[in-house]
Amino acid sequence: MDKLVKAASFLSVDEAYLAKGLLESEGIEALLFDEQSAVVMYTPYALGGIRLMVKQSDLARARSILPEGC
Repeated sequence: MDKLVKAASFLSVDEAYLAKGLLESEGIEALLFDEQSAVVMYTPYALGGIRLMVKQSDLARARSILPEGC
């Protein structure tokens, strides 16, 4: 089983879901971490953003698919 690693982080829940959907449309399994905390606290800033996680073996491909700056 591959370790999960952070592919990107987002300050917006909407942007995080768009990026997750983009990766999944390319066949890369992705998970969002800290999403619920951001909604409850109304801000993801204190947590360092919403983390988009992928398998370590998919990291290079995921980063090549995501827009620069994610």
